Amino acid sequence: MTRTTAKAPDSSTPVRDASVRTRRYRLFFLTTYALVLLLFTAVLQRRSAHSDSRLDTIVSLVERGTFALGSPGYDTIDKVYINGRYYSHQPPLQAVVGAAIYYPLWRLGFLLRPPRSVSYVAVTFALIGISAVVTLLFFYQALRFTALPDHLRLPLTVLLGAGTLLLPYGTTLNNHEFTAALLSIGFYYFLKSGEHPSAIVSTVLSSISFGLAGASDHAMLALYGTFAVCVLFQPNWRARLVAFAVPGALALVPTFVYYYLIGDSIKPFAGRPELFSYPGSVWSSSGNSEYQLTGASFNNFRFALMYGTSLLLGSRGFLLYNPTSLFALFGLGRVIRRKDRHWREAIAIAVASAAVIGYYSFASVNSSGACYSIRWFVPLLPPWCFFWPNAMEVFNFRHSLAIKATCALAVSLAFAGALNPWPWPVTYQAYLIPIKNVYRAIAPETAR
Repeated sequence: MTRTTAKAPDSSTPVRDASVRTRRYRLFFLTTYALVLLLFTAVLQRRSAHSDSRLDTIVSLVERGTFALGSPGYDTIDKVYINGRYYSHQPPLQAVVGAAIYYPLWRLGFLLRPPRSVSYVAVTFALIGISAVVTLLFFYQALRFTALPDHLRLPLTVLLGAGTLLLPYGTTLNNHEFTAALLSIGFYYFLKSGEHPSAIVSTVLSSISFGLAGASDHAMLALYGTFAVCVLFQPNWRARLVAFAVPGALALVPTFVYYYLIGDSIKPFAGRPELFSYPGSVWSSSGNSEYQLTGASFNNFRFALMYGTSLLLGSRGFLLYNPTSLFALFGLGRVIRRKDRHWREAIAIAVASAAVIGYYSFASVNSSGACYSIRWFVPLLPPWCFFWPNAMEVFNFRHSLAIKATCALAVSLAFAGALNPWPWPVTYQAYLIPIKNVYRAIAPETAR
């Protein structure tokens, strides 16, 4: 008689099953999120002077082979005058990427023309919608370097995507979402490099991403600078300073070559008030705050303090429109105070964020123009929200009614913004902008 031995159960099977389910849920969410952004983009096709300046440059590059503006149908105020031609005062990186996307569409006969077009949807979604998805994907991966249980990484990723200004600015052409994706990639590879001290490739990828983020939005060079300093204070990292500093700097070179070749100076166009002085220009270094140039002059300390506070907590305050970011900032501060894991990165993010907010507090007065909340700070959201798990160690996110209400409010504000990221006028609507957006979507004929 043969004796049989029962096969021991494979203890790894439940783990594999859970991993497969997690991947499926993640894929389902990212796909659904992309489709939601595509739907908002296609149906609404919201534009502004900010987006038209970029669209005009994209069309000019593809159809006329020049950065000079003048494409049919576009007449934006976001422009400078140099040697008899008008140019967008925005950094060129996003327009170059957009031109690569638009070129095959143009060859197929799909023209990028206002007010509505298939090419607008395709270019905007490829540049901005996909950027939003990339931001969430790398944010999800970055959470792997925290103590957060794996099953909670996806819910926090959903909250970032659906409960912050990443949602409304993922539906219209702008540089903030594009920059947020680059920063998220750079931050992820910086964290990965820290986990594997010999991983020079991750350091280089992080550097290039931070450099490109600075090329896309020059204010975000503050993060590149503070993370370079962070390298110096990471244990056994000083030898890698060159690997972090040089690739990112090289990624910036084409942008400043562009400024020099067209404007005879490496100084960004947006920082040269004289280029905005031309017949019909609405821009000024003083006067109407709505059209006062950022960086043309600087506010005194008292005004900057009051104005900077309003940028965060005023009627369009960034923190009020992203209420869950308060938990993130609490977690970031807690990490610094306790010197928990990633406290050096937390300091780098805090210092860079203070520099960005401080710059706009001293150098601007127009609250980022006619837009939903303060768009300038959108790229800061992913690195801030990385510290949500540290706040969860204090606050009970699952069972606290107040926190659930805050999250629900955040999602409501985000979806209201997606209905129109460029509301006009904004000055007289104040706290009513989200309500007005919804009302205008429901009853556009009667809305005022």
